Amino acid sequence: MSPGERRIKEPLLERYLADALSPDARRQVEAVLADSEADRARLEELRADSAAFLVQNPPGPLVARYEASLPARRRPWWMLLVPALAASVLVVVWPREDAYTVKGGVALVVHRKAGEGTARVAPGEELAAGDVLQFEVRAAEDGFVAVLSRDGEGAVTVYHPYGGMRSAPYQVARPLLPGAVELDAVRGHEDVYALHARKPFELDWAVAALKAGQKLEAAAPRGVTVEHVGFVKR
Repeated sequence: MSPGERRIKEPLLERYLADALSPDARRQVEAVLADSEADRARLEELRADSAAFLVQNPPGPLVARYEASLPARRRPWWMLLVPALAASVLVVVWPREDAYTVKGGVALVVHRKAGEGTARVAPGEELAAGDVLQFEVRAAEDGFVAVLSRDGEGAVTVYHPYGGMRSAPYQVARPLLPGAVELDAVRGHEDVYALHARKPFELDWAVAALKAGQKLEAAAPRGVTVEHVGFVKR
């Protein structure tokens, strides 16, 4: 291996930048970084690209401009069509994967508007009514996805495709889903679920299972993979 050759794969370096690795994996990456000038240089490039993109394309103003363009009677609590930000500049989490290999399955990341930028919503984090969220789904292959939630009162909402009852096309190259939602005033624990499959699937079973308080992982048809993130609305 030549001195200038990189030793850390790009997805792993992005996960390190996002602080989304286990302590052991992080130590392994840092050991390689200490000995690899090429990887350190690439890490700094990623940091600079992320900062520059969010400065030039803050999601907050985009949401505000879209909301202001709607007549008052058509301004629901959710907001759609927020232009997707490049996945490479957002905080990415790969749940339950080892340090160096992207395995099969699906991972869900919830992003919250924070000032002029975004922040990843940690599991169990407290959020507030009015917080604007956007969803990122990471899967091993192209296919179809859906995002649903069950709030503290048991109400079920299909966030993506919004209000739909059938999965939407998904591309690995575009993990950040279009659209955004604004949290309502219902307090308590809320779970957001990402569903992924190679082929299109209906959502009636998922809505029914969530309304009944069942686990989607157990109710999912064969071929549909489920991941979820929970948070608390105060």
